[in-house]
Amino acid sequence: MKCEVVRDLLPSYIDGLTSSVTNEEIEKHLDECVICRQYYREMRGKNFGISESVPDQAGEDSGNSQTERERRVLRKFRRIRVKWIAITCAAVVAVLAGFLWITNLFIPLPYDQVQIVADIQEPETEVIDFDDGTSRTVISGGVRVAEKAGMYGFNDMDCRYREMTIEGKERAVAFVNCQMLVRDYLFHHEPVESGTEAVWVQGDVDDKDFENVEMIYYLDKGIDRIEDVSEEEALELIDAYGTLLWEER
Repeated sequence: MKCEVVRDLLPSYIDGLTSSVTNEEIEKHLDECVICRQYYREMRGKNFGISESVPDQAGEDSGNSQTERERRVLRKFRRIRVKWIAITCAAVVAVLAGFLWITNLFIPLPYDQVQIVADIQEPETEVIDFDDGTSRTVISGGVRVAEKAGMYGFNDMDCRYREMTIEGKERAVAFVNCQMLVRDYLFHHEPVESGTEAVWVQGDVDDKDFENVEMIYYLDKGIDRIEDVSEEEALELIDAYGTLLWEER
C-alpha cells in the first residue's frame, strides 16, 4: 500500500471506521514506514491529545493491536449510543408536544350528543359590584342555549348569523354548534347531572342581527362556512347537518 493511500485512510482508521482487512494493511505499512508512522503519531495526538505508541519496527508492540481495535470498536459503539439517545429524546419531545397541541383543539359535537334547547333571550340587566366599590351595569341578550340534564356537556359554543330565504320567505337565522376540547372529550366527557343547568348566551342587545333572529338551527358540521357560502349551499348544509331548535311564532 502506498504512503499517499495510507495517509488518506488514517483519519478513518483512527476513528475505527475502516474494515479489519484495511486495518491489517495499514498496520503492516506502519510497521515498515517510519515517515507514515510519525504522521500517524501526530494525527493521534491532535485528535485525542495523547501520545500513543505505534510500532517503530516490524513486530514492535504487536500485542497492542488487538487492544487498539477493541478501543476503536468501543468508541464507535459509544458514538452510536449517544446518537440514538438523542434521536429517542427528540422523538419523545415531539410526540408530547404534538399530543398537547391536539388535546387543546376544539372539536364540533353532533346534536345527538348535546341535544340542547335554544331560544332568544330577552334583554337582561345585571349590576356587577367590584371590590374597589365601583360597579358596572351589563345588559345581555341574544341567542340563549341551555344544556339538558342527562345529556353530554360542552366547553364552548359557536354562533353565526345570516339572512336567507327558507320555504319562500326571507328569514333571519342563527346557527349554533357546541364544541369540546379534545382532552375533555377523551377523558371528561360525562353527562350533565340532573338538577343542574348550564346556560350559554351569544350576542347582545346592541347586535341588531341577533335581536331580530327568527329561527335557530343547530349545525353538526359547516358552521364555520355558513355565513360565506351561497344560499343554495347554505340550504344544503341545513338539510345535511341541521336541526331546528327554535322558531318565532
